[in-house]
Amino acid sequence: MSRSLLLAALMAAPVVAIAAQDHPLVGAWKITYAGGVRVENGASTPIEATAKLTVEVQGDSLIAHFVPDPVEGRTRPPFRLAALNATGAVTFIQRSEGTVTMNGLEEQRSVTTRWTLMVSGDTIDGTIDRSIEGLNLPTGGPKPVSGTRQRS
Repeated sequence: MSRSLLLAALMAAPVVAIAAQDHPLVGAWKITYAGGVRVENGASTPIEATAKLTVEVQGDSLIAHFVPDPVEGRTRPPFRLAALNATGAVTFIQRSEGTVTMNGLEEQRSVTTRWTLMVSGDTIDGTIDRSIEGLNLPTGGPKPVSGTRQRS
């Protein structure tokens, strides 16, 4: 009996490892997203940005390395995201500090960003939704994220 269980476990282990690497998000992506929001006279306008997103499986998690391209002449630091390795849409939560400029004055604020991503073949789609601590400004709700898989 114990030999049967051991044999079954040994045969199943490679399948689990292979399945983990087959998550559709795994790989390199060039994405377009709302890199911020400009609010003038009560009207919000998304600031379009691009980045390289690289996703890999580590254990039961998806680890994303995000390298933003400069936006409006400003470089932004790369960052790391993690989410549970699940089927369907995957949600990454990012907590960071952001610069808010109001009436010419800059302030640092805590920002929570929810990235929800879904893959179909070599296309990625989803949304980015931000909330800025201490500010109740109109952001217009979730903004679209789109991109394509990058081949070596």
